[in-house]
Amino acid sequence: MRFFKVLGILLLSMCMLSGAHAALQIEITGGINEGRRVVVLPFRNSAQTQADISSIVSADLMRSGKFTPITYQQLPQNAVVNNTINFAALATLGAEAVVSGEVVPNNNGTFTVVYRIFGVQGQNQGKLLTQPRQFSFSPQQLRQAAHLVSDRTYELLTGQRGAFRTRIAYIVYRFGDPYPYQLMTSDYDGYNETPILRSTEPIMTPNWSPDGERLVYVSFERRAPTIFVQNIFTQKRTKLASFKGLNSSPSWSPDGNKIAFTLSKDGQPEIYYYDLVASKLVRVTNNRAIDTEPSWSADSNTIYFTSERGGRAQIYAVDLNTLEAKRVTYQGALNLSARPIPGSDALIVITRAQGYRVARVDADGSIYMLTTSSLDESPSVSPNGSMVIYSTVYQGRKGLALVSTDGRFKANLPSNTSGEVSAPAWGPLQPER
Repeated sequence: MRFFKVLGILLLSMCMLSGAHAALQIEITGGINEGRRVVVLPFRNSAQTQADISSIVSADLMRSGKFTPITYQQLPQNAVVNNTINFAALATLGAEAVVSGEVVPNNNGTFTVVYRIFGVQGQNQGKLLTQPRQFSFSPQQLRQAAHLVSDRTYELLTGQRGAFRTRIAYIVYRFGDPYPYQLMTSDYDGYNETPILRSTEPIMTPNWSPDGERLVYVSFERRAPTIFVQNIFTQKRTKLASFKGLNSSPSWSPDGNKIAFTLSKDGQPEIYYYDLVASKLVRVTNNRAIDTEPSWSADSNTIYFTSERGGRAQIYAVDLNTLEAKRVTYQGALNLSARPIPGSDALIVITRAQGYRVARVDADGSIYMLTTSSLDESPSVSPNGSMVIYSTVYQGRKGLALVSTDGRFKANLPSNTSGEVSAPAWGPLQPER
């Protein structure tokens, strides 16, 4: 299949999106049985809140692909007696840590969440691995409190920041709605869904600014593709590119100073970036083949992109200092949509193998398949590099799915109403608190 045809199919599929009225719902399709074992005890809840902190923490840790949480229901009867933890009993289960805590109401209407993490094995048995931590949240923020406990637990046990308080953006299409195309954001697990833009025309390929305050996306509201930047809090937006022809695939650099995209204003689709500091447009590639789908290296000095310049669509990288492009992928008949994995030299791609599947390309060029579905597209990597969210077809409908970057955990995020969801983009890490 020629790459031009592939590009047309991908663009068409992204334009024909359908949507969901409520939060996405995670449906686990593949788990792990060799992850690191952590016991998450029920948080004592004198406040009688609706948020089940321990369940949220357990789910977060499992989705990372690195842990097998042990819930209270799975413990032997002698594991916790009169609120006293029997660490020796937990050690026989292979657990390395225990998370416990409580939720306490404050006089001003907020709640204080207190948590503790104990060691279980060897010399750490029964010892606090970190001092008891506490923080206050409003009733509406208790899910974020649970995600914060997950972040801190994940970081303590892995040495890597957790990404459970992050948000995602995505496009929905609500069939029959007066404004069927909608740009949404939500927590990474689908809760707290918030509309950003509603339109009668397609919206495509949202991408986050590094500060998490703005989205860049393509809108067809003017009957032609136009790239906009929009503040998600003030709703103020700015037109970035509306040249004749293709304006597509915007991608914000990690340093926040540039936005790369694909333009065809000079003929063939090529990679450009807009320098937000110097307020100027810079052309990056100049080739007779189609160059598209830019994404950035962590240092903002390299752009990865998809090109057919070698005969078939593969991933290339261009150094912005020299504008010299080199081929990155050689295995696989066709590779698209490169997304670097933070903290590593690996990439996430869409590769053609019995359909189109999410795969990881390691530093030596080898390809490791992460999914078994056949119509995957639009991958986006969590900012800590542990998970990938992508669009796929599940039970006959387009929706979102999660897979850990090691392939050990998989889940679908179907909507709970008719319609489809697509074009996910993972937002940045939240500030420490």
